[in-house]
Amino acid sequence: MIEHLFAPFAWVGEFALRLTLGLVFLPHGWQKLKGPAGFAGFLRQLKVPAPLLAAWVVALLESVGAILLILGLATRLVAFGLAIDMLVAIVSVKVGMAKAPFASTQQAQGWEFEFALMGASLALVFTGAGRLSIDALLGL
Repeated sequence: MIEHLFAPFAWVGEFALRLTLGLVFLPHGWQKLKGPAGFAGFLRQLKVPAPLLAAWVVALLESVGAILLILGLATRLVAFGLAIDMLVAIVSVKVGMAKAPFASTQQAQGWEFEFALMGASLALVFTGAGRLSIDALLGL
């Protein structure tokens, strides 16, 4: 019964998910765009190949990609990229470098936030942008 009540409004959930992810990623990407050389230095410490190129890719993905998510344009592609971005952050930084626990404590920052962003991004990969999107207007 409750399914029939909410099913016509599934687009609200899809839009809320896109908007939330976009608004969370946007300031992180914008910060990286303002100083890609500094972020590249951090990536160099992690032994990332072509750190300056990787810094630009991540900065653009997290900033321009966030705007595309909000608009609902190229949603599945952007969401897939963001899911990979978060997986790499978890594996290389949170678990690999910091040996962080899953859940944050007073002593250590965990990786549950990045995991939630990865999961939400994957949800958009599989659900798509929804009706209230440019993707839907373009038939994607």
